[in-house]
Amino acid sequence: MFVKKFAIALLSMTSVPALMLAGSPANAKEQPATRDFNIPAQPLASALLDFSRVAGVAVSARSELTQNRNSPGVSGKHTAEKALQLLLTGTGLTYRTTPGGGYSIVTNPGPRSQAETGTLSGKVLDPVTGEYKRNAIIRVTTSTGEKRSTSTGEGGQYRLLDVPAGETEITVAFTGYPDKFVTVDTPAGKALEVDFVLAAGGEELAANEIVVTGVREGDAKAIMSQRNSMDITNSLSSESFGEVSEGNIGEFLKFMPGVITQNQGAADDSVRYVGLRGLPPEYTSVTVNGIAIAGADANSGSSTSRSFSFEQASLSSIDSIEISKTVSADVDANAPAGTINLRTKRAFDRKGRRIVVSLNATTQSDLWDSKQAGPGEDRGNGRFRPGGSIEYSDVMLDGRLGIVASASLSRVHTELETIQHGWNYTATAKSPDPIASATMTNRVTAQEVSRISSNLTLDFKATDELTLSLMGIYNRSYNLSEQRAYVLTSGARSRGLEGEPAFDYTTLLAAGTASLRADANTIAKVGTGVTVTPSFEYRGNYVTLDGNFFYTNSNSSYDPMGKEHAVFTTTSPTASGNYSAQRSEDYLATDWTIQQVSGADWSDPASYSASSIVINAEDGRSSKVERTGGALNLAYDVPGSSFPIMLKAGGKVQMATYLYENRREASRYTYTGPLSTTEFLIANQSYIPLNFNESGLSLLSSSGSSAFYMPSNYLIGQYFLDHPDEFTPVMTATNYYNANIGNSRHFDEDTYAAYAMATAQPLEWLAVRAGLRWEQTRTAALEPDPLSAAEVIEAGYAVSSTTGQATTIEGLQYQYESRPRVPRKGNYDYFFPSASAKISFTDSLDLQLGYSRTIRRPEVDVLAGVWSVNETTQTVTVPNPGLTPELSDNYSVRLVKYFEPVGLIGINYFRNELKGAFQTQEFTAQEFGYTGTEYADYTFRTTATVGEGTISIQGVELELNYSLERLLPKPFKGLTLRGSYTYTHPNQPISLTPENMFTMALAYKSGPVRLYLNTVWTDDRPATISTGTYDKARWDVNLSGNYRFRRGLEGFFSVRNLLNRATYRLAPGVTNDAGSVPDHVANYNNAGVSGTIGVRATF
Repeated sequence: MFVKKFAIALLSMTSVPALMLAGSPANAKEQPATRDFNIPAQPLASALLDFSRVAGVAVSARSELTQNRNSPGVSGKHTAEKALQLLLTGTGLTYRTTPGGGYSIVTNPGPRSQAETGTLSGKVLDPVTGEYKRNAIIRVTTSTGEKRSTSTGEGGQYRLLDVPAGETEITVAFTGYPDKFVTVDTPAGKALEVDFVLAAGGEELAANEIVVTGVREGDAKAIMSQRNSMDITNSLSSESFGEVSEGNIGEFLKFMPGVITQNQGAADDSVRYVGLRGLPPEYTSVTVNGIAIAGADANSGSSTSRSFSFEQASLSSIDSIEISKTVSADVDANAPAGTINLRTKRAFDRKGRRIVVSLNATTQSDLWDSKQAGPGEDRGNGRFRPGGSIEYSDVMLDGRLGIVASASLSRVHTELETIQHGWNYTATAKSPDPIASATMTNRVTAQEVSRISSNLTLDFKATDELTLSLMGIYNRSYNLSEQRAYVLTSGARSRGLEGEPAFDYTTLLAAGTASLRADANTIAKVGTGVTVTPSFEYRGNYVTLDGNFFYTNSNSSYDPMGKEHAVFTTTSPTASGNYSAQRSEDYLATDWTIQQVSGADWSDPASYSASSIVINAEDGRSSKVERTGGALNLAYDVPGSSFPIMLKAGGKVQMATYLYENRREASRYTYTGPLSTTEFLIANQSYIPLNFNESGLSLLSSSGSSAFYMPSNYLIGQYFLDHPDEFTPVMTATNYYNANIGNSRHFDEDTYAAYAMATAQPLEWLAVRAGLRWEQTRTAALEPDPLSAAEVIEAGYAVSSTTGQATTIEGLQYQYESRPRVPRKGNYDYFFPSASAKISFTDSLDLQLGYSRTIRRPEVDVLAGVWSVNETTQTVTVPNPGLTPELSDNYSVRLVKYFEPVGLIGINYFRNELKGAFQTQEFTAQEFGYTGTEYADYTFRTTATVGEGTISIQGVELELNYSLERLLPKPFKGLTLRGSYTYTHPNQPISLTPENMFTMALAYKSGPVRLYLNTVWTDDRPATISTGTYDKARWDVNLSGNYRFRRGLEGFFSVRNLLNRATYRLAPGVTNDAGSVPDHVANYNNAGVSGTIGVRATF
């Protein structure tokens, strides 16, 4: 069945080029008007003048084309175009329409013998940087008057076939540099190499060199990339925003138009996930050189299986980033919002050998106070964390072997302060106010993150036509995070408060009531990623064949005991006593002063108690994503056609495996040693204080101490390792089920794809593309095949009458593990049409149109797993391995004007129509199809498609990139301005999608100094839709720069969150019988200011 569908898909796609040509504008428009023509046979030049007068259109022709040629004339009623065809019969000439509606006479480019034509090829090089220029525009006027164009590709190379022999004029254009016109003599039946060198302005040039200003290199490369793309793209080179903190790709992306960032609750405020055009991250595809790289994150488990986490990735090996807002048929269809492609550095992109070495040190504002910094008990208070990178590139073996190898290390310290309010809005007799603080969580997360990234790229030119390549990437990240919090409980609604409950109050708890809890979690997260991709490209005269094989895997796990000898968490001890809380009279204020007013001293460990000491020795979370596959693409440039046509077809196979585990409950232990609870707490007290200097919060015990008691997970972990006999495992049947059965997922997903598309330029000012892609997806969720309750009872094991599960560990093992797991399979396939057009009104004004149909596949957590039974709520949550995906129709329009020397201004409109959205639904047992007796009265919950309704999201993007060189006097001539505005309007709220977003970047270069100021403003954006909470608008400002001491040696710096802006999650205002309050802070986070300084040497 699969082979048959695959064949049908390929066969149907071969009709795409014909359909595109048949549906050309000439066939779609109304019949043009006819005229009476009576032009006798005469010399062609005079015949064309008569035709122009009668038809009322302009006709241009070079004198050498009309000389010595005669026209047979034309008579009768014809359209202007038909009359011109008859007029040119037998002359060997043809015509092309012009943007103004006239005609240009050219030589008929019909098939010529090899003896009549030649080949032009060459490279374009910038000697200042040593880089070969991709996307330079090569325009050619042949000896016959024919005009043709192409652009340089990898290694700055270009090639033009079947160029008529004789005098040929070549024009090279690259934004920021003056055009250069060179005339050469194209030899018949031979190839001619014409290389171009970008020389500094004012230099004497050789005959085949062009003039170049040599400034704003990164922006110029990016603009040329998006000008040459048929897709609507935003491209930026890695130099565009200056020095990026930690080399974090997410920190780079957040300044680009239409990018929405998420950090998924990260403790350092750095970007881990990004989305495009208002859609969540799972709607965006992230690739490296066009290949989807595996990205596992055990923090979110299988709920983010479709999103790529930048936690393990580094900018060090990346040359440029391309964001495609529309997609063509030759890329995966899983990108409703668009794709982000990270293009790695290649040796053939530059000339000669290059070695770059950098050393850096990072710091953070909290490292400069007098308090000792965590995480851990024995770490010093050093203010800097060292890092560095090295990159080597060279071209060897007479230009046939290129190698790029790089490695980088970054280490970053952050301290995140969090103040989280548990507001209560239900008034009582003892607490009649509209709002009261039921709980207040005051947390500090001290974190050390290290990243190692390495890359190796080999390119070997086996022949002039065949290039073999190998790309290898290895990334490793380690995140040590200590999350410690004091949780205050006021008892406001049951006991009442004294004073104003929003700003200044004192609790009235009964003696002995617990009011303070000390929580401590230790995170030691390891992430690794490996990618290996061998590939090839063959370029013949008219045929390009390329292919690749890829293997990529990513692992993420949490292991505090193995890495740090620390437990994940322990029993949170509590203390009793009343307290007062005061802050400024501002509903966003966080400058709380918490003062203990009664009870045993909160700074004394003896004041704390716990019913028992229970530890989680291990965190237990892990995930793995693995992808293997290959792709093959064939492109064919149709020779002899009256205008350029390229046909392209190909196929791809990808096999992916997703594994998720959470075995935390398998590592629970109770302390049963000789120490009392109080003695154990005293022996394992942390001496690293919690510091709230950013928020202004202060804590004071009854003795005036600011150091409340906090247990140390590191000391407890070491005690556990030294005295294992003093701890007893705690493993209930529920613990066993959760650790070994309920939180284990194995999901396989195989995707098969085939596509065909055609790209044509029927007119000099019009390029069109149409394509069709077919993808089939086969899924298999590996799940337990449990025995029925009756079978378990028959075997002698007790079974719960409400859940149908065994009530002992042995019974669960028999019920769920006595038979092998079985695959629950799914299968679906779809066709994905796409089309785009580019209209060039002038050389610098383009209109682009794009359409594509794409897919969003469900997250793994709703496709794989086991039935989860909650007897309290009488619900059964069931995975749905057969769930079909969402489909999205995507429309985009962009009008863009390009400026010299380097600049553009553009306006974009986009619209996404999402169909077949899925969400959790509830069914009765009968509706669900359950025929058993155990859960006949339960409600079944599963994720399913919700009808044919459409979720619509539309918006507008404005973008600006302009060099102010021509507008400003010295010393401001080195300024470049970049900015964007994005308006997004979904027809229903989408979490973390702002309606308005604004970015602005200023780049300045003067002599050896370069400075970059990058900002992004994010409007209020909804957080939890059901409760109405939202994230307050925020400015995020970064500053970076470098100074060149001499050629090849420079110093650099970067500062993140320059203005030290916190993030606020606000709760909506409330009004009830007790009064009203405006919007107020529910969650406050501040990660302080981070900085990097370093030195870089280039050899």
